[in-house]
Amino acid sequence: MKLFLTSTGLENKDISRNFEMMFLPKEPKDLSFLVVSIQDSEQDAFYLGKTLSEIKNTGAVDIDVFKLRNEKFVTNKEYDVVFVCGGNTFDYLDRIRKIGLADYLLSFSKKEESVYVGVSAGSIVAGPDISIAGWGKEGDKNDIGLKDLRGLGLIDFLIYPHYREDLKEEVDGFRKKTGHKIIELKDDQAFVVNYSKAGKGVLGWYYINKEL
Repeated sequence: MKLFLTSTGLENKDISRNFEMMFLPKEPKDLSFLVVSIQDSEQDAFYLGKTLSEIKNTGAVDIDVFKLRNEKFVTNKEYDVVFVCGGNTFDYLDRIRKIGLADYLLSFSKKEESVYVGVSAGSIVAGPDISIAGWGKEGDKNDIGLKDLRGLGLIDFLIYPHYREDLKEEVDGFRKKTGHKIIELKDDQAFVVNYSKAGKGVLGWYYINKEL
């Protein structure tokens, strides 16, 4: 499985171009996409439309949308790429579990050619836990009182999206209390990792728009 973890999806041209190149010699037009998004407000609808436009701009045509509400997730379709969009991370994780999507994503992650794309909250839930989502002055509110903060465990590190230099002190404070590695991502950056679930761990990784 490959993971393409971002703060703002394919908004940045460098990120979008790197995303398209991931699939060579195939192209996005030859792949099937599933986009997962909470749709509770006009703002949610706006960001879903933005995400769909960005995906279509890569040439993709086979795109399905699943709106995270109360309906159970059931599909017989084999998707190549799953986009998990942004929003409140606690709500996302709670709904993903309740509707059975978590089980699907765990099964999906075991396929060597599958690609998981995270956008903000979608990047955070891929990790071992989501506690970092509520950290600091700009953290998500856990209004639903979610107790079990274990993430999907698709990766063994944490993503901190929408990072800025003025948030460094807050992130360093969280780093001192967690046993997990933290990857900070600014809005114009992405982290790509080739991850094997067959006991091999990380096979390779790289940043987009970040110098090491």
